[in-house]
Amino acid sequence: MGLFSRPKKAAQPQSATPTPEELVVPLLSGQAWKNASEESLSKIAGFPAGNTPFTLQVADGLYATYATDPGPSWEFVDIDSVARFGSAEQLHRVAIGNLRRRGDIRVEGGNGRFALTVPDELDLTASILLDPERWRPAVTIPGDLIVAAPTRLSVWVCAADDADSVAELVSAASHGFENGEGKPVSPELFRLSGARLSRWDSH
Repeated sequence: MGLFSRPKKAAQPQSATPTPEELVVPLLSGQAWKNASEESLSKIAGFPAGNTPFTLQVADGLYATYATDPGPSWEFVDIDSVARFGSAEQLHRVAIGNLRRRGDIRVEGGNGRFALTVPDELDLTASILLDPERWRPAVTIPGDLIVAAPTRLSVWVCAADDADSVAELVSAASHGFENGEGKPVSPELFRLSGARLSRWDSH
């Protein structure tokens, strides 16, 4: 059963071609993607720096990128295109607002371990870590969380003070990153304190 579903409104007339402001959503990306992207673009002679995908660092090794999906594949918002949204902050706000309208969040699990997905928009599952206000009340764990998003299709959470669950999450995140379906995000774990993400380190 989906959580946080909203009543469907009466159909409104829609423009034939939605604008980027109506389509843009945040995508969660990891350090491996950022490094590979920068390396790939650096090999293109004369590639304009302003055409590089815009990224916002949300934690050490974790980034928000922004994209629209008007067709069969994602189109990233590049650095030069941020200005059309007003600012980077406005771009993020608009993207999060659009994300909230893209499918319901499913929360499964118990006993301190939960899996979150957006069944109708699986590619946006990892993105919900950028908007914990939307789903945090449904995860019945007090205090800080340890979260993993090995691919765009999966988010796993447990209590920060549950050593056994965290140890299992370390292994699961690494395996999911290397072998999971969907675009890889990160093999690392992150701590969620309120709305703030930070990289978790076992040492």
